[in-house]
Amino acid sequence: MESVPLLKLAAPTIDALRRTGLAVALFAVFLSFAGHRFGWLDFKPGGSAFDVDIRPVFTGLFIISILVALKWEIVGGALAAFAGTALMTFAMRQLITTHAVIVIALLLIPAACWLLIDLADLSPRRAVAGIALMVVMAGAGFVVGQQVYDHFWGPTHPNSTTERLPESTLEWVWSGAVTTTSAEVRAHPIDKYSSARIALSRSADLSSPVFLDARDESGRVVGFELTELDPDTTYHYAVEIDGELDTTRTGQFRTFPEGAASYTVAIGSCARIGSNGKIFDTIRELDPLFYLIAGDLHYGDNGRNDLGRYQEVMDLTLSLPAQAALYAQTPVAYMWDDHDYGGNDSDGNSPSRQAAMAAYREHVPSYGLTGDESAIYQAFTVGRVRYILTDARSARNLANDDNSDAPSMLGAEQKAWLKAELLASSKSHELVVWLNPVPWVAEEVDGADHWGGYAIERRELADHIANNEIDNLLMISGDAHMVAIDDGTNTDYSTNGYPGFPLIHAAALDRPGSVKGGPYSEGASGAGGQFATLEIVDNGDTITAHMRGHTWRGDEIMSLAFTTPGSR
Repeated sequence: MESVPLLKLAAPTIDALRRTGLAVALFAVFLSFAGHRFGWLDFKPGGSAFDVDIRPVFTGLFIISILVALKWEIVGGALAAFAGTALMTFAMRQLITTHAVIVIALLLIPAACWLLIDLADLSPRRAVAGIALMVVMAGAGFVVGQQVYDHFWGPTHPNSTTERLPESTLEWVWSGAVTTTSAEVRAHPIDKYSSARIALSRSADLSSPVFLDARDESGRVVGFELTELDPDTTYHYAVEIDGELDTTRTGQFRTFPEGAASYTVAIGSCARIGSNGKIFDTIRELDPLFYLIAGDLHYGDNGRNDLGRYQEVMDLTLSLPAQAALYAQTPVAYMWDDHDYGGNDSDGNSPSRQAAMAAYREHVPSYGLTGDESAIYQAFTVGRVRYILTDARSARNLANDDNSDAPSMLGAEQKAWLKAELLASSKSHELVVWLNPVPWVAEEVDGADHWGGYAIERRELADHIANNEIDNLLMISGDAHMVAIDDGTNTDYSTNGYPGFPLIHAAALDRPGSVKGGPYSEGASGAGGQFATLEIVDNGDTITAHMRGHTWRGDEIMSLAFTTPGSR
């Protein structure tokens, strides 16, 4: 006696299910390959990883499920269910919600069709086994998706308990470009506004404030240039929008001291999208003079010439509770790297270059940038230390006049500026700190993203350092997700040999660890939840620079002290 199928369906209904399942499955594959190109899939800030890293994996698995379903519908359906539920975590976090729902549905609808077909054909016992298989595969997919996402894109240490500020007229505010007598503040009013002023006071309660009008207004971000300030003085500020003073999102900064001065700088790079880790609390509690951001402030990975995407990701990043609290208390000096400039390993040919340039100039308080299309290199002085920040992305591979046959990390304009800065600053300042975001110590490899891929230009710069006998240089880098320190043993790449300079890598704030380049004399710690500090101790003759790597708890990972020759 033949067993009765668990589900009774007419032949035309089964044919319709088969056609529907196949049609939806093929459209899902087409959408995966072409949806981004035609603008049918829209990502949240930082969601481009979905297209670059995630889509190929799940598309390949789904194509296999289609091929299997041509012979065994329920097995193909189980594979499709696995792919759909595994993708759920990625889609909901990296695609806008409506598009995420569409993508997931396009994978699960064929799975449901194939299941129904087999329920109408299999015996009850086999049908129940098929349903169980489908449920197990769907559950396994969901668990695997969660674990994989958390491993590659999730937090690396506990979240901050800093509470989000209540709504006010501003979404975020931060300061930077500090000197002995000036500073800049940038803020984002939530709504359109007619007028903006800033109240500046030496008191935390903002008593007896001085009001100053806005200098820069982009229509959404308002900027204030604060001048005629006193050195080594803490100032408090609040922004007034259309006559309403925002006392919720206030901030402070300390102007830089004059002459010989001792202070601490916090350094960090490489934080995932939406990071609200306790590491930002730890940095804030150290109360550094300023926070030096060595690249990858966020992982926006924007590959489009779309200013709106940069605005979205900056609004998200600067309004996160722990980061917002840090930036409200501590001024910044910020140089980007690849993920906050464009996509992974991006250079001057990135389609997003123009938007990235505009977004940086709109959002970031910075030191004396040149024209709108120039790289964002800049320099400033604190006490007897000169800080030089070079842009390793926006001019890369565009021009190299001195070595026309060699690829350029910096471009001709920026490189000429850097050489002049290194030479002049090494004579006029006791210590020169060069923030070069990408790894310097690395083997020569054509096309590599680090300085080993630009070995001719690296040797050119090393020869410049050697030929001019620059012996008071210290380098800071990010990019690689590690804390690493070298005492100068491995940093010299000059033609004839010259003592190297000390180097510290400061990363990763909140990304999985990795170690690049090396060797490093003091070793390397590849992990998330790490940052560094640079303590400057100036006795009026020499400067001792204490380089330290820390965990998110504040524990010291490694350290090295470097003392300048003096006499400057």
